[in-house]
Amino acid sequence: MLTLCHAGTSVCSIKSRLVMHETGLPLTSVELDLVRGKQLEPDYLKLNPAGGVPTLVHDGRVLVESSVIIDYLAQIATDPRFASYFPAA
Repeated sequence: MLTLCHAGTSVCSIKSRLVMHETGLPLTSVELDLVRGKQLEPDYLKLNPAGGVPTLVHDGRVLVESSVIIDYLAQIATDPRFASYFPAA
């Protein structure tokens, strides 16, 4: 299962959501209210100690930088359009 913790107006979150949408991968979306400090709650800080967004959780693996998240999504996508991002070695 893929869970993306994000914030509506965060540019890095927007990039990650766009790639999630394009890959067609199933996603559980958790939107954090940054104004209310939801990214600083203890449960979220266990996932991302910096309290930043976005954070992707996939089968226990936690990724916290949007560029890393985007690369990872391209790797696991089943859509052949994304295969060109990671040519065979």
